[in-house]
Amino acid sequence: MSRKPADEAEGVIEDNEYVNAPVRPEDKAPPDRRLLFSSPSLPLLAVCWILLLLIMGLRIYFSSVISEQNVKLIKENQELMKENQELMKENQELSTGKNSELKNVIQELKTENQELKENFTKQITDLEDNWEKFNVSRAQWTIDSYCPADTSKVRRCSACQRGWDQTQKSCYVFHNSEAPPHPKTWEEARENCRGRGADLVVVHDEEEKNVIDGYIRDLYVSKGYWMGLRVEGGTWKWIDGTNLTDASWIEPPAEGHCAVSLPTRTWTSVKCDEKRTRICSQKALSV
Repeated sequence: MSRKPADEAEGVIEDNEYVNAPVRPEDKAPPDRRLLFSSPSLPLLAVCWILLLLIMGLRIYFSSVISEQNVKLIKENQELMKENQELMKENQELSTGKNSELKNVIQELKTENQELKENFTKQITDLEDNWEKFNVSRAQWTIDSYCPADTSKVRRCSACQRGWDQTQKSCYVFHNSEAPPHPKTWEEARENCRGRGADLVVVHDEEEKNVIDGYIRDLYVSKGYWMGLRVEGGTWKWIDGTNLTDASWIEPPAEGHCAVSLPTRTWTSVKCDEKRTRICSQKALSV
């Protein structure tokens, strides 16, 4: 079918407009690049580039930090090596120059140790000799105390020492002098009794109490005699570990107090650091 003149004219005009139209970058680019500019993956590509740049920047930063740390470590290592060399040098000096000094000190210590051994051995020997002499003297003292010799040098033995009084199975001595230095604290009085092979008197029953009271009435002292009774843990206790059986014999216990037997046949409680005379007792011998 043939075209009309009007249609042909419009076609010519459209061709001219297309030819004379400005050229866009998309039109100049090859077909594939035009496709790129118009592709929806452009933002993703930009993000990838940014991440790549960030990674490269971090790598450069950490490489710089690591390099700085390496330089610092190398310097510290050099200093340690220097110190190690100095220590090795000092050790060498000690093992050579001062070794002789150590040997001299060791030899001196050995000599002193030998002298100490010899002195210690001598002291032991002296103690053994003294102990033997002491035993002989003590045995002689015991014989003289329990079996005194009369004018004819005949010995008569008794159950108690000379100057001690016997009652049943016990021996007593009453230190009835109140002139210094005879009065003592409770502890001092007990030590004095022990030095004589005895101890402060212990009274367990009414009968023994009456015996002691009878002696005290005859051997009068104004402040009374120490006995082996004191307060321990809020309780009256005898020195043999037993408790006072009759609480009516003395006042209620007070810490730091000890018992005194008075010439009025009564007992009283006083502070243990006061000074009194004493009653010592010991078991009578079987003769």
